[in-house]
Amino acid sequence: MTDGSVAIGATVRAGVSGLGPSVRACWAALLAAVVLSILTRALPPALGGLALLAEIAAIALVCGALYRRAFGKPAGLAGLRWGPDEWRLLGVQALIAVFLFVVAAVLILVVGAIALGVARANAPGFDATSSQAWKDALAGSGPGAIVAGASPLLGLAVLIWLAVRLSLAGAASVDQSGVRVLSAFPLTRGVTLQVLAACTLLAAPVVALVALSSLVGRWAGPGFDGALAALGAIFGYVYLAPVWTGALVHVYRRRHGPAALPSQEV
Repeated sequence: MTDGSVAIGATVRAGVSGLGPSVRACWAALLAAVVLSILTRALPPALGGLALLAEIAAIALVCGALYRRAFGKPAGLAGLRWGPDEWRLLGVQALIAVFLFVVAAVLILVVGAIALGVARANAPGFDATSSQAWKDALAGSGPGAIVAGASPLLGLAVLIWLAVRLSLAGAASVDQSGVRVLSAFPLTRGVTLQVLAACTLLAAPVVALVALSSLVGRWAGPGFDGALAALGAIFGYVYLAPVWTGALVHVYRRRHGPAALPSQEV
């Protein structure tokens, strides 16, 4: 185990340097995920639930292949394999989604209570069923409007912070052959901002691509949507997934130790 320090530059370099080897070793899994993602986007809106499940499975397939490669586990056919690690990653995704949903629900209630309190303090006869009454009450509440406006941003920051704190759950689950979610929480203690900054830098090209694609889509019309969706799937699975996984594995190896992550906890 190292001293556990995490540098932004080293984390970014670890993600970028592992891109080529990861794509070469796991190309079949990455290709399968891209094809599955493109096909699900062609499904009718009535099958939106099925499309979401297929996308979740594609993410687990890709992450399983990349994490198995990183930790020297059986790779399958160029990464294409569905085994215990993929099921564990599905469990990790589900548990994190439920956890963040519960936290988000609580935050929505808190934000709503703050906004309602500010509105009623500014307008004693406030009608909570009227959108115009909300606009008038919050627009004229002075410092109260700042509080009401800042609370959703604070809630979003809390969700992002929690997501980053749990970002090593996938690596821990594959490495230790067991579902690790809340027990992975201590691994990012003290390095949350570094991990967030590194992952943001790695995701910047995809964000730029999405913004450019949006502009091109408005100019080209709806007929170009399929090509943009395919391009997004390729960048997401062939670039972002490998570099992000490589960066998280780097952080995990820097931070992992017997005292930091009890092996029997979930």
